[in-house]
Amino acid sequence: MCEKFNCCTEKRLRECFGHAGGRLTGPRRAMVDFFHMEKGHFTAEEVFEKLSEKYPGIGVATVYRTLSAMADFGILKRFDFGKGKVKYELSDGHEGVRHHHHLVCSACGKILEYDDFMDEEKAFFNKIKKTLSTRYNFLIKGHSLHFYGFCQKCQKEYEKAK
Repeated sequence: MCEKFNCCTEKRLRECFGHAGGRLTGPRRAMVDFFHMEKGHFTAEEVFEKLSEKYPGIGVATVYRTLSAMADFGILKRFDFGKGKVKYELSDGHEGVRHHHHLVCSACGKILEYDDFMDEEKAFFNKIKKTLSTRYNFLIKGHSLHFYGFCQKCQKEYEKAK
């Protein structure tokens, strides 16, 4: 279970779930494990569907509350890529997770991640970070970047529709 992930210690998880007495129930542990094992972006419905196979008694409200707590505590990142569906992914800094940006298809919703940043891109973001930090006297601890467009498959459909 979660104990095998050094980034999510039992103490840290108890703090995260402190609003419910800090209990680490089976479904909560399963949710943490799910995000460590299944890399990607998932809606609450997708998480519920996957976990309800193993935990038939889990409620969809429990999944929503747990996802919200994990996002508020910084274990997960919460994204609204449009189309009214919030998606979650494991936050940077967890084992095996590197900082990355997103390419989001506006047609099918496919999300591509990229982390092979060019030197010019790194320099550009460092310059922006430094400028904004100085201008607004703000300590920047991270950022999130999403590009919207069309994936390879949807580009063909888009071109046909023109």
